[in-house]
Amino acid sequence: MPGTLKKISLSSDKNTFFHRRMQSLLPTLLVLVLVLGTLLLVLSRTVAAAPDSSSGDESEPESLATVLPAAHLLSKSLLAGTGVRVDYLPAKRYPVSRIRYWIDKKLSEALPGLPSYRAVVETASIWPEGSVYANLRQRNIAVIPVDMAIQLKPDGARISRAAGDSALDFFWLNPANLKVMVSILSEDFSRIWPEHQPLIHQNQQRALEQIIGFALKLDDMLWQQGWDGVCSDDSALYPMLQSLSLPMLAEDKTDDLDGFRCLWIEEGKKASAEPNLWVVNGLNRFESGSLADWLEVNLNKLQQVQ
Repeated sequence: MPGTLKKISLSSDKNTFFHRRMQSLLPTLLVLVLVLGTLLLVLSRTVAAAPDSSSGDESEPESLATVLPAAHLLSKSLLAGTGVRVDYLPAKRYPVSRIRYWIDKKLSEALPGLPSYRAVVETASIWPEGSVYANLRQRNIAVIPVDMAIQLKPDGARISRAAGDSALDFFWLNPANLKVMVSILSEDFSRIWPEHQPLIHQNQQRALEQIIGFALKLDDMLWQQGWDGVCSDDSALYPMLQSLSLPMLAEDKTDDLDGFRCLWIEEGKKASAEPNLWVVNGLNRFESGSLADWLEVNLNKLQQVQ
């Protein structure tokens, strides 16, 4: 019995020692648990707040989509130096008349590879068939539609077109329309990218000076060459013809122009040696140069007319 009591006493002493040891370590264990919990909480919040690199959107530069060659040329001039990328969506070889086909048949194939555009410039107010806003909205629900033909605000500016004209003509060939579109785009771009507002306004002033200079030189050149009027059988060129200081004398080459010296105007990029023919680059296709380059090319082509 004494041996048994001694064993029980030793066992009890061991339990008491272990219990006391655990009590002394308990504050340290609680501190460790709190520290680990805090670290895990901070780590989880950091991971949740980190950008999803797999999407690629955060690394993309600010970008703008355009559909018409004129929209691309004007947008590129206004956003020069800002770092905003200006993309032309349709196939560059397509003329304006084929853009609707590209939108209907090809855009859906190209859409998965397109970036999440911040904005898109189009002319849905006068050419709804050429709108791609609904498609691009599937990539980025926050994409901003910019209409360069009619300013999207109460009593906003708008381009000038013939009453009841529903066909897509080359309305951008009228210098007055060019100035309106530059102003519309400049104001909208300044609101979309306020950090670039000073540079956009500077680019706007330069573009307006180029357009005004072109219009003045054009009228002076027509007068110096001694034309009695202008002629064309291409109705898409009427916005330009109606903006000139000369009267329109004929719409068909079979018309009787006896006694009149008429400047015939056609659209195209190739030069022509035919007398009395001015082949205008009407931005019917994608143009890689600048606004100033395009305007200068058309003046040079007129200068060469005999």
